[in-house]
Amino acid sequence: MSLPQLRHTGYSLEDWKTWEGRWELIDGIAYDMTPAPSFEHQRTSTKLLLAIGNALEEAKRKAGSGECEVLAAPLDVFLPSGVVQPDLVVVGDPAKKSLRGVEGAPDLVVEILSPSTASKDMTRKRWAYEDAGVPEYLIVDPEDQVGVLLCLDSAKRYQEVARIEWGALAVLLGGNLSIPLG
Repeated sequence: MSLPQLRHTGYSLEDWKTWEGRWELIDGIAYDMTPAPSFEHQRTSTKLLLAIGNALEEAKRKAGSGECEVLAAPLDVFLPSGVVQPDLVVVGDPAKKSLRGVEGAPDLVVEILSPSTASKDMTRKRWAYEDAGVPEYLIVDPEDQVGVLLCLDSAKRYQEVARIEWGALAVLLGGNLSIPLG
């Protein structure tokens, strides 16, 4: 699969490939991914990774097949706007799975808010995911103990479809997956 072409000026994917450390590149703007996420952020990520992974395995057993799998950061996801490293992604299309990461829009992206990245997650990354056609975007706020599920509408714009309190079930992937949040 070929590299997505950036639509805006600034840094390019060729530039990005030469950088050391963890970086995201969105619309030509570079974002340093250090320092590492907090302990609480990683705890939330691990719980969600296990819950989604177990639910996907159960769905595969019931259906007798399935290509969907959940992957955790750091994992490069290549979108038309650049390259991002979501906290978690669910991807089913085998054509989007490559040796270097995910090529194109995953089925679901999960971002866990941190004080240092919340603004970017709620704006730049939301716009990048929406523009790339990521069908579902789950934003999890461990501090406020809530999740917000955004889904693309018929105009390909995100609409908030659920606000999920800690301990409640998040219904994901078009209603095909339910996981506890928190």
